[in-house]
Amino acid sequence: MMYRTVAQLAAVLNQVTAGAPELCTLLPLPERSVQGSAVSALRIAAAGPVPVDERPGVLLIAGTHARELMNPDLLVELAVDLVAAQRTGTDIVLGGRTWPAAAVRAMLAAATVYLLPCVNPDGRTYVLTVDDMWRKNRRDNPGTTCDGVDLNRNADILWGVTEGQTSCSPCTDIYCGSGAFSEPENRNVKHLLDTYRIDAFADVHSFSELVIYPWGHAPSQTTDPTQNFRTLTTTTCRPLNRPGYAEYIAPADLARFQAVAGRIVAEIAAVRGRQYSPEPGMTLYPTTGTHSDYAWSRHLADPNLRRTEGYTIETGPSGDDARESFHPRDPEPIKREVESGLLALIQATAATATPA
Repeated sequence: MMYRTVAQLAAVLNQVTAGAPELCTLLPLPERSVQGSAVSALRIAAAGPVPVDERPGVLLIAGTHARELMNPDLLVELAVDLVAAQRTGTDIVLGGRTWPAAAVRAMLAAATVYLLPCVNPDGRTYVLTVDDMWRKNRRDNPGTTCDGVDLNRNADILWGVTEGQTSCSPCTDIYCGSGAFSEPENRNVKHLLDTYRIDAFADVHSFSELVIYPWGHAPSQTTDPTQNFRTLTTTTCRPLNRPGYAEYIAPADLARFQAVAGRIVAEIAAVRGRQYSPEPGMTLYPTTGTHSDYAWSRHLADPNLRRTEGYTIETGPSGDDARESFHPRDPEPIKREVESGLLALIQATAATATPA
C-alpha cells in the first residue's frame, strides 16, 4: 500500500524529532481518539532572535476526513523536507519549483510550524483495512445503527445549523455530532489553537484543486458589519432561512486572504502547472462547523483570542472516479505541488514577524 498507516505516520514524527531535537518537539495532545489512539503534533522551529512561542505560528492539519489518504503523508514529508533544509542545507525541489534551503531556514527562524498530520487516526485505520470510502471518525452514535461524526462539521462556528452540506442525521456523511466539539479529535485541534500562538491555519483536504478562505455558511460582503455570525439568529438542526444574508468580512481582511491564497495558488502552479482556484468556502458549497472558519472566527467572537487566518486546501483534481480522487494511485505529483503551496503559507506568515 502506498499510503502510510497511522503507526508509520507516527514513526516519521518520532524519527525527525529524535534526529533533530534542537529543531523538532513532539507535542502529545491531551485527548485520545474515540477508539483510544494517542495523537501527537510536531513543532518545528529553528533558533532565532525571537522565542519560539512568541513568533508567528502556522498550524497545518490533515486527515480530518479519513478517506483523504494522501494529505497526512504530505504533512510528514513536509516535516522531513523542512528538517533536511535546516540541518543539511538541502534545497526542497518540487517539480519545477525549487525552494532554496536559505529561504526555508529564514522561514524557520522567523516562524514556528505546527503539524498535526492525522486528526482522525481511527478513521484512517478503518479506511486502510475495512472501507476505503469512510469519511467520518468512528464514534458510536447511541440509539442508531450508524457510526461516525464528520469532524469538519463539529467545530463551534454556527454548529448544528444545517446549511448546505451539514446535517443533524447520524447516518449521513456530514453529521455534525451531538454538540460543538463533542469529538476528542476536534478538541485536540482546539487545544493547539488555544495553547500556542497560531497566526495561520490550514486544513488540508481532497479534492477539487481549491484554496478556500472564509466564509463557508453564506456569501461574504464588506460593507455591513452588523450582518455577522455573532448576531445571526439561528436554530440548531435548521438552515439559516435568511434569504439574501451575507456574512461581513472587513475589506482589509478579505484583501489579505485573497493575497495569501493567490500566493499559495501561484506556488502550486509553479510545480507542474496545475491551476488551483482561490475562493470563499461558500463557492464550493455551504457548510457550518468547519475547522478553517472556526479558526478565523475565534478572534471575532472573542477579541481576547488571537487572530488566526483560516484556509482549507482541497488537493488534487475532481475525477470521474471518486476513489481515484480521494486516494489516487500516484499521489506524488499532487503532494509535491501542495507542499509548495504550504511553504508559501509558511513564508507569508513568517513575513509578518516583527524584528526583535
